[in-house]
Amino acid sequence: MGFEVCLGFSGGKDSQVCYDLCKRSGIAFKAYFNHCFESNVTIRFIRENYPDVIFRRVVKEGFIRNIRVNHRGFLPTVQSAYCCADYKHNPKSVDDCSIVGVRKAESAKRRSRTAFEAKNKTVMKRNKTLFNDYFEEHCQSTGTAEIIQLKPIIDWTNTDVWDYIKKYKLPVNPEYKTSNRVGCIVCPKANFTSNYISLMKYPKLIDAFILAREKGGLDIIDWMISSENLDCKDNKPYYICRWLNHSFMPFTKKQEELYRKVREIYDLKHKK
Repeated sequence: MGFEVCLGFSGGKDSQVCYDLCKRSGIAFKAYFNHCFESNVTIRFIRENYPDVIFRRVVKEGFIRNIRVNHRGFLPTVQSAYCCADYKHNPKSVDDCSIVGVRKAESAKRRSRTAFEAKNKTVMKRNKTLFNDYFEEHCQSTGTAEIIQLKPIIDWTNTDVWDYIKKYKLPVNPEYKTSNRVGCIVCPKANFTSNYISLMKYPKLIDAFILAREKGGLDIIDWMISSENLDCKDNKPYYICRWLNHSFMPFTKKQEELYRKVREIYDLKHKK
């Protein structure tokens, strides 16, 4: 069809399997890493084990500086995840034909995804015979953007992925020693149960987010958790940690315990 095939690569297990499948298939492709706020561990892992992966980032500023410089101190949230739009899904880095390691088992939202998607009905009609021959019932047309995606491991389970990695002796990202997923160091769309792991490693991130918010250029900075009418101007670390619980969701009892652990390390660093 004349498209350059581009593989979305993150340094995680799913993208590794897709990369290996592409290599074994013999197809011509380029692998791109749209990096945002990944750890140095992940970046080093990619550079050492997948040197042909192309690092790509449209926004010049890093994740924290982007909050201050380009978004005036407003923190990204589930409702306004501009960090994803700026880095991961920036229109300037959308590929016409892409292969991604999306799996239905990852989330409820992804269970409706199919092995093949063409986001343009004209493309679908023009290549109807080809699609029918290769993808049968897996064809789906959504949206209006001119983009074709193939998701070769859409129906794989976690066990399938790890079995493949073991069978072909693929390297494993060291981040999996402490986390089930590889991606940004913290994410406002995730809950505190997953974000606290990184805060335990890097408690100074809390101060970095506070500073980004304070130096964003707004005349008045609001530290209110509006759902509870709770003013956190005298307890900004708590505000940041609640922000990192699916964008200000209340803590569960377990998360309250995790917060206390993070706060102990945070306070200890400040005493030093």
